[in-house]
Amino acid sequence: MAKKSRAEIRENYIHNRIVIIAPGRSKRPHVFKSPAPSQIHKKECPFCPEKINSAKAEYNLGGAKNWKVKVVKNKFPIVSKSNPDVYGEQDVIIETPEHDVELAELSVKHIASVLKVYGQRVKDLSKDKKINYILVFKNNGGTAGASIDHAHSQIFASEFIPPHVLEKLKRAEEYEIRRGECYYCRLINKELHGPRWIGHDSNVAAFTPYASRYNYEAWLLTRRHIDNVSDLNEKERLSMAKYLKKIIAKLNNINLPYNLYLHQVVHYKDEHLYFRICPRRATWAGLELGSRLIVNSVAPEEAAKFYREK
Repeated sequence: MAKKSRAEIRENYIHNRIVIIAPGRSKRPHVFKSPAPSQIHKKECPFCPEKINSAKAEYNLGGAKNWKVKVVKNKFPIVSKSNPDVYGEQDVIIETPEHDVELAELSVKHIASVLKVYGQRVKDLSKDKKINYILVFKNNGGTAGASIDHAHSQIFASEFIPPHVLEKLKRAEEYEIRRGECYYCRLINKELHGPRWIGHDSNVAAFTPYASRYNYEAWLLTRRHIDNVSDLNEKERLSMAKYLKKIIAKLNNINLPYNLYLHQVVHYKDEHLYFRICPRRATWAGLELGSRLIVNSVAPEEAAKFYREK
């Protein structure tokens, strides 16, 4: 008889999070039920060229008419330059003019172009001296918060910095003072070729974090110690795009919605750049909400095997 895996408590020091890994509560990855199809048809889609080309663009990659990636202002922003209480800006990045193509289906070169646009917009938004925090994020699938299925992502720029982001920076800084090295640089070296390794090249490293909060959570970090997406060079963007495509394509294959994001604290220059991919399979219930203890039913070591499978 196979030995049953035991639950264990794991801690993420930098994020100050406790997670219970309980692999006995889950089975091997399988194809989940597809989310309900979007009711927005191509002719009604606000992000298709027929509609969006009439809107003012903040940025066009490839030209106004033959754009590959387009940036427009969010029509329903949470923050605004006209509101001093919640000062900021919000962009929508339309990742492709094609309606029925997901990010994972785009070429590596095209995904690298999307990353280039992220960097350009972060650079542009950072010129506003009142902007202190920028979040680049993507919601893919209904349970991940996506309301329009045309491939797009968003940029949220605000004067306000979330407290948990400041706490993470503080703990990373304390670690570096105490150990004499960047926490994330050390983490990359520790995870390479280990049980949570997904893949790497000379530019980036991908792995499932030790204290994963989400089923099949993955991190994608630069090997070079840089703090801003605008600092990525062409080779790094291509490497990042290659592994990003690999990870989200695997999630799409089993119909798992996901959130993808990265933080940028504008005036802090020693953060290590990384993308976090958070699949949204499980719903947090009373235990998680009441105790703030997250139960993850897929061990990150098993999740890494899933990503490494051909």
